[in-house]
Amino acid sequence: MTFEAGQQWAYASSSDLAHSRIVIGAIVEFDGGAVITCCAVTGALQKAADGAVEHVDIPFLPIAREALARSVTQLDGFGTLPDAFAVELENWRLDPRGASYFTVPFEGSLERMIALQMAVLIDKDREP
Repeated sequence: MTFEAGQQWAYASSSDLAHSRIVIGAIVEFDGGAVITCCAVTGALQKAADGAVEHVDIPFLPIAREALARSVTQLDGFGTLPDAFAVELENWRLDPRGASYFTVPFEGSLERMIALQMAVLIDKDREP
């Protein structure tokens, strides 16, 4: 699967996310071969403070190329990035802790993605 900046992808999700898309904003290659696709997501799900579920845009989502490949199902042309993407990309690049990113697939909710990533990290800590 070939990824390019500007592409818009459908991804594996529930029917209430049929119009949600992942838009690739930048592809960053690090020494050592890691390739990170910096994306935005339109129409993702998020729990509100009152427990209701709402549709939101995620302006910046750094995800390993392999995890993105496990997420997407179909190329859907080219998309538009939110205005906040460029600022968030620059903040990510300048982060003194290092450029962190997800290694798990995106399934429609940032909260779920964080939980999946934490589970992977916990399992790594348990390895002998």
